[in-house]
Amino acid sequence: MAAALTLMIFGEILTIYSEVYASKLPSSPSEAPLSFLKPLILICIAGVSLVFAYWLGYQATGNIWVVTVASLTLLLVLEPIVIYAMLKELPERGALIGFILGATGLIATVTL
Repeated sequence: MAAALTLMIFGEILTIYSEVYASKLPSSPSEAPLSFLKPLILICIAGVSLVFAYWLGYQATGNIWVVTVASLTLLLVLEPIVIYAMLKELPERGALIGFILGATGLIATVTL
């Protein structure tokens, strides 16, 4: 289970990093295709990591919902941290309310 969690954390962080990195690229893929190479390679590595994390997690727990909730929780926790670390941006009111409601929904799903 520890290996699954480690791969999941690595994969989620790499996925978020790739998405945020790509969102800040100055040109479109048709104008500068090589500038998109880094995020594309990183997202592929992240995808392989997440596939193995899900596989190992399911093998360890026998329940896909445990693995899915772990992934969603990690995403909910890691995404704001990675975005702030990369861009130094805080969410505005609408995004903050959406984040809080999403976190509440996830907590309700896990606890109810």
